[in-house]
Amino acid sequence: MAAHSKTIGDITVTTLSDGVLTAPLDVVLGMDKADTERLAGRKDTVPISVNAFLLERAGRWALVDTGSGNTMGPTLGKLPDSLRASGVAPEKIETIFLTHLHPDHSNGLVDDAGAAVFPNAEIILHETEARFWLDRDPSTGESERISRNIAKAAVTTAPYRKRLREVRDGEVMPGISALLLPGHTPGHTGWLIQSGSEGLLIWGDLVHLAAIQVPRPDTGLVYDVDPRMACATRKRMFDRIAADKLRIGGAHLDFPGFGCIVRNGTGFGFEPDA
Repeated sequence: MAAHSKTIGDITVTTLSDGVLTAPLDVVLGMDKADTERLAGRKDTVPISVNAFLLERAGRWALVDTGSGNTMGPTLGKLPDSLRASGVAPEKIETIFLTHLHPDHSNGLVDDAGAAVFPNAEIILHETEARFWLDRDPSTGESERISRNIAKAAVTTAPYRKRLREVRDGEVMPGISALLLPGHTPGHTGWLIQSGSEGLLIWGDLVHLAAIQVPRPDTGLVYDVDPRMACATRKRMFDRIAADKLRIGGAHLDFPGFGCIVRNGTGFGFEPDA
């Protein structure tokens, strides 16, 4: 897919596709099957875009998330090609802001041999996310899914550990702030980009299935570590985003993933950017 860019003050934000994940509708929790199929507009599987975001300011480059590498099948792992098509070699990336440590967001940090794909990049990660996934034995995972991800996170972050910076909420460098959005994972983080009078929230996995979770923000998925908290965070953030008229970039919104949340009667709607 061709890259798509948006300018936020003096920061250029470009969506890069890592590909498309196909998920069964039974990943949706607590919803009648007929309602799920009606909202999704299909009865079997649903395609989920996997997007990362390239940031450029004054000739310096950063990424928000790194895609899945070669770990999740042939329809994913397209980020390196998307990056090069934008004219940016992996060696030029100086900073990587991770929304969280799930495989489709962080496995692209390393190649098949476990070496760093971005040899000059500092990794920035919320301290809550680091505490949950890193420096843990996989046997301490609360489920098989979490145990697998603990083991994989150790591998994907290994070559970066001396240049991994853990942060709290707030500005981590000029114009870029961490915003904890817990539930999907404990340290799931949105990255708020502000320059001049403009702003954009790259919200990670606040929404996976827009057709379902925007009109029904109380709908969790099996991917959530804490589905109830994920729903509460989503509803809270929808209120804020709509009230502040804040633009958003979504990792799993249909490419290129830019748009806004608007009030729709007593609920919400998503309006993609034209």
